[in-house]
Amino acid sequence: MAKEKNGTTKQADKATTAQAKQKTSTIHKVETIDAWDKYVSTSGVVVMTVYLVIISILLLYAIFQFWPHQNQSRSSAQGVYFLLWQIPISTEMGLLAIVAFAGALGGQIHAIRSFVWYVGNRKLKVSWLVQYISTPFIAASLALIFYFVLRAVFIPMKSNAENVNAYGFAGLAGLVGLFSTMVVNKLRRIAGEILGPALHEEDSEA
Repeated sequence: MAKEKNGTTKQADKATTAQAKQKTSTIHKVETIDAWDKYVSTSGVVVMTVYLVIISILLLYAIFQFWPHQNQSRSSAQGVYFLLWQIPISTEMGLLAIVAFAGALGGQIHAIRSFVWYVGNRKLKVSWLVQYISTPFIAASLALIFYFVLRAVFIPMKSNAENVNAYGFAGLAGLVGLFSTMVVNKLRRIAGEILGPALHEEDSEA
């Protein structure tokens, strides 16, 4: 009888320990989820506003500095002044930089509009901050990909950066960043026409 009682007591202790661990794990998960689901505090809104303004100013400054009229009379050995650095850059690379910066600026405009709307309606949550920080980088990457596609398909191979319309590419890059979702869908259609339909529909990306 004593052995049976001891066995029963040990099983009860194990069950209690398992329940305690499960409760602790559940509480930890709830706290982790709640940390991202909380609304941004007033100080967080102020810090994020300053960050967005600074990034926007830097992007505008970069576009002005890398604009082709400063590079047309320069060789690849000379450079562009950006903040405290002199960056050696050719005309072609300068155009690539303008496309990337213009795309990032378009994405930044989209992020600021969304940020202002959510702050104004008092619905800004912590989980959205990651998107606001990453949007300009995603937009710049999309603008470069779209630029590569356009240069490969519509611009003759013999043309160089001095013969193309920088205003047109910069404006298009800005639109790519501003409407990145539409651009992704457009690039998906182009990729489908080039690569053909997917063999397995379940393996395709959403």
